[in-house]
Amino acid sequence: MIEFLSIAALGLVMGIVTSISGGAGVFAIPTMLAFGIPPINTLALNRMSDLGVVIGALRGYHKSKSINWKLALIIMIPLGIGSFFGANLVVRLPEGLLRYIIIIGVFVGIFFLLKPAKPKKDLKKEAMSIIGLLFMLLVGIWSGALAMAGATFAVLVLVHFFHKSFLEARSTDIVAAIPETAIALTILALASTVSISLLATMFVSSFIGAWIGSHLAVKHGDELIRKAMIGIAILMIIKVVFDF
Repeated sequence: MIEFLSIAALGLVMGIVTSISGGAGVFAIPTMLAFGIPPINTLALNRMSDLGVVIGALRGYHKSKSINWKLALIIMIPLGIGSFFGANLVVRLPEGLLRYIIIIGVFVGIFFLLKPAKPKKDLKKEAMSIIGLLFMLLVGIWSGALAMAGATFAVLVLVHFFHKSFLEARSTDIVAAIPETAIALTILALASTVSISLLATMFVSSFIGAWIGSHLAVKHGDELIRKAMIGIAILMIIKVVFDF
């Protein structure tokens, strides 16, 4: 019973944080490992939380009319492909290599987060979009493998390469992330021993948290999302430093 209550509380917090900025996995994965949950089960539960988030937050972001549906359908493809490969690779990578990958990803994310998004000339728009799609493929691999701040990185790509506001980017990514989340969840859940009831608990609590978080994000707009992303980035750096 304690395990279910702990997962329910954690899922609620994860739903709120992830629906606003992404990145709840930064604290959720170590927390679940501390609960004594095996690593592969932890990754499966984290991805189930993500599924609850994208479904729970969809209505709130849809009502804001900030979703770019055409762009969401386009970036679904590289995200989904990347997620498939990332989820299948995660168990094969040495732990030491994973730590270095996390460090690189953190500082790349910090750079783009703190660097002001400047308007690009129209002549470069097509090229920037192609680069953005390549980055989305990398985000998909990252999310499929680690699911730590994948949504945060996706928002950064949409802001800097597709010229979206933070609210538009988070709204669009909520839709685009549905297939990649389902793909990674399926692969990880099948490889895990986590119970259906625990997965269901995580889904429901994250769904409720995402409903709350999405309404907060829509109400307070870009500033709340950006500040939340900065907070997650700082948390990522602290985690990496203390892991070493």
